[in-house]
Amino acid sequence: MFHRFSTWWRALSVVLLGLATLTWPSPAQAEATADFSVISQDAVASLSNAGASSFNLDLSIPNGATNNVVLSAFPELVYRSQVSAIIAGDGTTGAPVASTGVITPTCATGSTLDLKISLFSALGTGASHRCGSQPVHLRLPCHAAACDGVYPLSIVVNINNVRHIEWSLIAVRASSVLNPLLVDFVPVVDPTAWSSPELAESNFAVIAKYSTMPLTLAVDYRPLSRALLSSSGSKSKWSTALSSALKSPEHRAIAAPPSSVDFAGLAANGFASEVPRQITLASQFLQTLTGRSTDGPAYFAIPPSGADLTALSQAGISRVVVPDGSLSVTPSTTLNWGAPFHLTGVANVVALATDGELTQLAQDAAIEPGRRAAMTLATLAFLHFELPNASAVRTVVLPLNVGSDSPTYLNDLLGASQSNPFITPSTLTPSFNSSLVGTNESPFERDLSPQPVSVWSSSNVSDLKLLIQHTDSYLQAIASTTQMVALETYLAVAEQKGSPTDRASGLALSSSYLAKQLAGFRIDNSTITLTGSVTELPITLFSGARYPVTVILHLITNRLTFPKGNVQPETLSTPTTPLRISAIDKSGDGLTLQLELTTPDDSLILAQAPVQVRVTGTSVVGYVLSAASLLVLAWWWLRTYRRKSRGRHAR
Repeated sequence: MFHRFSTWWRALSVVLLGLATLTWPSPAQAEATADFSVISQDAVASLSNAGASSFNLDLSIPNGATNNVVLSAFPELVYRSQVSAIIAGDGTTGAPVASTGVITPTCATGSTLDLKISLFSALGTGASHRCGSQPVHLRLPCHAAACDGVYPLSIVVNINNVRHIEWSLIAVRASSVLNPLLVDFVPVVDPTAWSSPELAESNFAVIAKYSTMPLTLAVDYRPLSRALLSSSGSKSKWSTALSSALKSPEHRAIAAPPSSVDFAGLAANGFASEVPRQITLASQFLQTLTGRSTDGPAYFAIPPSGADLTALSQAGISRVVVPDGSLSVTPSTTLNWGAPFHLTGVANVVALATDGELTQLAQDAAIEPGRRAAMTLATLAFLHFELPNASAVRTVVLPLNVGSDSPTYLNDLLGASQSNPFITPSTLTPSFNSSLVGTNESPFERDLSPQPVSVWSSSNVSDLKLLIQHTDSYLQAIASTTQMVALETYLAVAEQKGSPTDRASGLALSSSYLAKQLAGFRIDNSTITLTGSVTELPITLFSGARYPVTVILHLITNRLTFPKGNVQPETLSTPTTPLRISAIDKSGDGLTLQLELTTPDDSLILAQAPVQVRVTGTSVVGYVLSAASLLVLAWWWLRTYRRKSRGRHAR
């Protein structure tokens, strides 16, 4: 897509530049570091029926040191590589098609220069905006709808007679947009969102501000876990900010499992049930933290393997977002992008690819937030112009990292997107519609790039099996949200990719944490003495856990019977729990009572102890001797009484 320009317009541009004693910039003339910056810029200029429009450009410049400012527009872009060159700061080598300049800006306020630039088509009419007495306008050499397109902008500021340049983009709309792009903005909440809490909270506030704008947050369970486990005041502030960001029903959430999870290895080594667990953890933790749950799709920031996605498919995960770099042919480098697709060799999965160049632009902190937002939106406009009359909707998936992106960038991007004619913001779900697969001549199926395969040792398998068994068993015994989150997280992060040695280290760390939780349970093994056939056994249980734990006490012996049974549930909510267990002794002999403390499903022994039980009973001989003693005592008492009686009568 390009327009032919009349020769006289080219000549007029050169004359105007000559009058201004300026030449168009070239990459070689750019300074390594600009001494000015773009505060904000409109990304779109919509021409009226009269062929006139305008856009705003706010600059930060040195106070009183600026000689002049020149803004130049270059021929509209045709290829994506040209867009990439502008974003990279390389600019363009062509001649400008329009230029305007301000000498010693009188409209500057201190170090801020707010310019309103008029934009006209070749025959456009209207008043020109000014900086003081100086007109500021660009006249494009095109007529009516032929002006549609994205144009490079060079912003040149001469400071103390030293020339500085920055590049940007402006999208011009001259005709109606019939098929705007569907843009899925995906704010990503990964571990950086917790390690940079203030930045994340600011971005959450920006997201909450645009409550009517459809957004899909991709949430990693690790920062959610950190928030749930934190005891600092930052937990409440961070959680409140995230809750606000998800308060609107227009804001959805999906799971973004850690890139280290070995889904393929789990499925191949007998742990298929752990695959969906890695996905549902995000929903489980998010529900606890904010009251919101996740939708069905899963987001991957790092390329997954075909085996990973097959394991997910078998676990019921049928919609995934993958980075475009994970595919053998990067969609954004072709004209056949924007539609969902199937993956070769992976059954029952529909995928969407992110746009790698836009993702990189969104994360490029070297570009001022305002200029970066303008270039992001102008790039989206360019993508629209690649196929403006598409028969079906085309989708762009743009991740935005809340732990690293500038809140100013996010605010400028989302704010301008609400009225941008070239795009329609959307949540992810509509973009997975199966009717869109293969539309606009996009491939029905794409190939994944090969990924390394993780190797598991036999000890990896046995250790993980035991860890899962013990963790799941202990989870049934506790109601503490904090400990449940900690145990689930330790187990999940152990299921990682890498070498057997790496995996063994992760398993050892997780097993060590669980062992610390289990180490504090004990049963008092002091000797118990029974003094009758029906009595109560005094048993004391000890717990080092700082939270209630439900246990089962097993009393193992064939010498005693227990009216309430020999399996008794107890809740240990204090360090010491004394019990009185009713027991019946029918034998009258001493014995060893085996005591075991287990989790509710009996699969994990928390403590055990043998307790000696002594019985103090009375034999038949004892009964005879006792009776004889009583008779002797009675006879002695009777003789004494009679002697005293005779003595009184004698007197």
